[in-house]
Amino acid sequence: MTRRPTKTPPVVALMLIALGSPAAAQEGAGELVTDRPDQTESSVVVPPGYVQIEAGWTFTRNDDGGARLEVHELPGTLVRIGVAERVELRIGWSGLVFEELRGRDLPFVLDQDGAGDAELGAKIYLGEERGARPEIALLVASSVPVGEDAFTTDAFDPSFRLSLAHTLSERLSLGYNLGMEWETGAGDDGRERTLGSAIYTLALGIGLSERWGAFVELFGTAPTSAAGGPANSFDGGFTYLIRDNMQLDVAGGVGLSDAADDWFVGVGFSVRVPD
Repeated sequence: MTRRPTKTPPVVALMLIALGSPAAAQEGAGELVTDRPDQTESSVVVPPGYVQIEAGWTFTRNDDGGARLEVHELPGTLVRIGVAERVELRIGWSGLVFEELRGRDLPFVLDQDGAGDAELGAKIYLGEERGARPEIALLVASSVPVGEDAFTTDAFDPSFRLSLAHTLSERLSLGYNLGMEWETGAGDDGRERTLGSAIYTLALGIGLSERWGAFVELFGTAPTSAAGGPANSFDGGFTYLIRDNMQLDVAGGVGLSDAADDWFVGVGFSVRVPD
């Protein structure tokens, strides 16, 4: 969600590099803006005629009661396709999932792996920043149950979020998301239920140079009908712009509540085509 210094008038950035607005599609692709590695989705859409691919690896670890769960996901992928000046199509896949559970009280190590579910959605640009009014976009999506048994909900689970952003200065920007997500699972009585949680994110983006960006972020979920407590986390990371249409990223974070992952790290790569 950072933006880099530029000679043109400032525009809101919701990821780790400079952003453009949908109007940039009339002058070319504009500056690259990704929806990774933070959890805050940008309010910027990919210009018509362009495709943006964002992928990476994530490692997560949780320790609970003497047991340790480690999870690798790769290549978690999001394909963003510009279909209109204010609309992009989004196709996601969580990738291959590798889980290992071990502990001092377990007589064995439990390993399982397989493909995760996919996601299909859209981002709709609603308006640019004007004074105190933020730049805003609406994201809607549904999971697509294509994953293997251990890594699928076997249902089309919907979600939505509003993405908002403010320009704070030449080098600072603030982005935040508010929304809801639903997930299907078996209840205590064995029946399938689809239960909801509220989503929030709050990220501060920092433009370090023309090619380097950084961010710090708070994010989480709070059950509305789902079981358990809130899952709150803190993370941060860096991006490096290799070329005008290519970016590397690295990020890591820690859980702030019992329901959140203990800690996680990840690296990724994004590219927009054509150049």
